Order: sequence, then C-alpha cells, then structure tokens
Amino acid sequence: MKARKSWAMAYCGMAAALSVALMLLGAVVPVLMFIAPAVASLLIATVCVECGRTMALTAYGAVSLLSLLFVPDKEVALVFVFLLGYYPLVKPRFERIRLPLVRVLCKLLLCNGAVLAMYGLVLLLVPAGSISQELKTTALAVSLATLAMGNVAFLLYDRALHNLLQVYQLVWRPKLHKMLGQTPQAGLRPPRAPLIVGPLAFRKVSLYTQTVLLCQGRP
Repeated sequence: MKARKSWAMAYCGMAAALSVALMLLGAVVPVLMFIAPAVASLLIATVCVECGRTMALTAYGAVSLLSLLFVPDKEVALVFVFLLGYYPLVKPRFERIRLPLVRVLCKLLLCNGAVLAMYGLVLLLVPAGSISQELKTTALAVSLATLAMGNVAFLLYDRALHNLLQVYQLVWRPKLHKMLGQTPQAGLRPPRAPLIVGPLAFRKVSLYTQTVLLCQGRP
C-alpha cells in the first residue's frame, strides 16, 4: 500500500511538473497557446486514472497556481485555470446525459460561461492590460466569430480527449506500468473493447467514462 501511494504521489508530481513545462512552452511558442493547456489537461486526466480524483484535483490546483505565477503569457494560464484544466474531471458528468443534443449544449454552455467569466475578470481586474486593450479594440463581429470558432475547437478537443484517453487505457498505460514496474490496482483494469474512432463510435458507455467514474470512488 505504501509503495502504491508513493508511486501515485510521484506520478502526480511528475505530471504536474510536465504540465507546467508545457504551459511555459505555450507562452513562448504562439502556435501552442491553446494546444499546450489542452495537452496539460490530458495529463491531469491520466492522474485521475492512475491516482484518483483527489490527486487529480491537487495536480490541477498546483499547475494552475504555478502557471499564474510563472507563465509570462497569462492568457495561456487562464485558459487552463478557467476551462481546460478541470474539464477532464467534469466530463463524465456530461456523459451521463442521454440526449446527445442536450449533452453537447451543456458542454458548450460550460465552455462559453468559462470564457466569458475569464475575459470579464481580466477586464475588471486589469483594465489597462494588453489583453483588455485588445478586447476593447476588437470589433464585436470579430469577437463573435472568434467565439464561434472557439466552440467548434472545444468540441473537437472534447472528442480528441475522449479518443486519447482510450488510447492511453489500451496502449500507453500498460506500457507505462511495465516500464515502471507497477501493477495497476485491482478493480481499475479497463474492460477489453475495440478502439473505434469515427462518427459511429462510442454508442455505449466509453472506457473513459467507466474509468473516471471508478476513480471517483477512490480516496
């Protein structure tokens, strides 16, 4: 048990450190501005799979705090803090909604609410900052078009996260445990199922949802 706990804490710390490094990279390379927080959120999801929901929330809090303190481009950090960082942990809640249209609308509601809250807080707290000035000088039509493209990108991110978690369960996780000499905890081994990607996939409960729901029962 002590070995398992030590391994979980080490993995959580390693994933958090790598997430912060990705956030710093996203601030340096403009094209990675939104890609870096998205990849970091995948690491948070793997922490939930390996270590439980509590450790995943701890990793999210640590990465958020360090990003706000040390990442020079605060917009990169805020995207992670307000939306992408915790989204993998709340995604199973949305997957419980049976009607696909309602499920998508709820996800988009979260996305738009988080974005509006983020930029509203920036305008309120830092009215003279570069982000605030850029928002004030941007035409309303351009802002709405950008928001619409952001919604499409968020849905693509949601599907990519779903697929990558299945790849992690079926391919990367066994290799990771074999490399580190760690046996997955009993009860958390995912059921065997074909990896399907495409419009006809995921009609049953996904491996991702099953796994994270199992993690929610862990301390």
